[in-house]
Amino acid sequence: MRYSFKFRLTIISFLSLIVLASGVAYFLERAFDNSLTTQLNERMKTQLLMLLTAAEEDQPGELYLPEVVREDTFNQIDSGNYAFVYNGVGREMWRSFSAVDLDLQLAEVIGAGEYFFDKVVINDIKFYRLRYAVIWEGADGSEHYYQFTLLQESFLLKAIVEDFRVTLWSGLLFVLFAMIVVQLAALNWGLKPLDLIATDLRRIESGQQKSLEGDYPKELTPLTQNLNILIEAERQQREKYRNTLSNLAHSLKTPLAVIKGEVSAQSDSHQLINEQVNRMDEIIQYQLTRAVSGGSSNMLGSVNVAICLEKIVSALEKVYQTKQLNFNLQCDDKARFFGDEGDFMEMFGNLLDNACKWTGTAVNVAVNYEQNTIAQSLVIEIYDDGPGIPAAKQELILKRGQRLDEQTEGQGIGLSVVAELVHHYGGTIEIDSEYEQGACFRVSFKSVRV
Repeated sequence: MRYSFKFRLTIISFLSLIVLASGVAYFLERAFDNSLTTQLNERMKTQLLMLLTAAEEDQPGELYLPEVVREDTFNQIDSGNYAFVYNGVGREMWRSFSAVDLDLQLAEVIGAGEYFFDKVVINDIKFYRLRYAVIWEGADGSEHYYQFTLLQESFLLKAIVEDFRVTLWSGLLFVLFAMIVVQLAALNWGLKPLDLIATDLRRIESGQQKSLEGDYPKELTPLTQNLNILIEAERQQREKYRNTLSNLAHSLKTPLAVIKGEVSAQSDSHQLINEQVNRMDEIIQYQLTRAVSGGSSNMLGSVNVAICLEKIVSALEKVYQTKQLNFNLQCDDKARFFGDEGDFMEMFGNLLDNACKWTGTAVNVAVNYEQNTIAQSLVIEIYDDGPGIPAAKQELILKRGQRLDEQTEGQGIGLSVVAELVHHYGGTIEIDSEYEQGACFRVSFKSVRV
């Protein structure tokens, strides 16, 4: 499947922005979470030092702290912030008023003089925990071990992170939408010269102009200049071939005409010479037609099918005026043939002339044309109500590259010319015929858009 540059760049930009926004959101959220955790650690250290300042040893091994402390969250039941003090054997010495109804087993012996900050799950509840152990020297010189433990339920920090996440994604989505709009505008502006080239090429195809004439940026100027040179060179080369071969045809026809005029039809040998001269004339016409047909080329433009067929029909009406034929032409005015007008007139002039020779009363022409952004399809059908063409001769008269001396008598050379031209343009030609029911010549062309 073919995708345009604009579609590909849009998808790449869109995916890149989404990945970038997701990455920024993830790292900002992690940084914010780490920052909050660090701040919580420092705040809990401050709370712990406040408890150490308020602690007193009444007697050896018995530490006293007041029920109400300076940190308000420790004085509110189920506030989410809790404090505990344990001795060296794990016995609880004190707990904050906020933890009066909690059943937590927290005693773990740790080294004195160091802070231990971590996350724990106790009774299916997630906490941030800070522990600090001291060796307390009593009035009698004895030393006693005390561990201060502070807990904060993680949902308090999580709620702050969730609020930050909502705010962060709201802002990033707005920025993402703005960036997508800016990217689309930039792509449209940046790729506009390519659209201009495509538009000019389509105008060349339709015959509205002869070359690329847009105001292109300097990066595309060498390309468009070389394309114009190529188009003009091909057009001049084709014209040169036509002129040269036309001169050759005229040069040969004159002596052939003289020979034909001097030959006496009463002599058998003269009759043979006359036949061979006629055959030489036909060969010249056939080879000239093959030589000047250049094949399909969108770069050389296109022709209007309806106008060309009307010209052919108008001429044949005069040629076959005595037969009083009825011509029925059904053609869409938008139908285009991508190639040389002379080649088109040669192909369908021969087909229509053949139909007029063999038909009884009418010649019908039906044109089916389909066009989309990728390709065009042109199918032209020519019907006659004549005697039809035997199946054995159908393949013979359309066989590509068939030599003239192998053609069936009476078929002439016109249909071989048509078949050769059709193949040059990458088309196909078919015959549908039954005895005494006429014939239908079906010619199909398909071309890919630039």
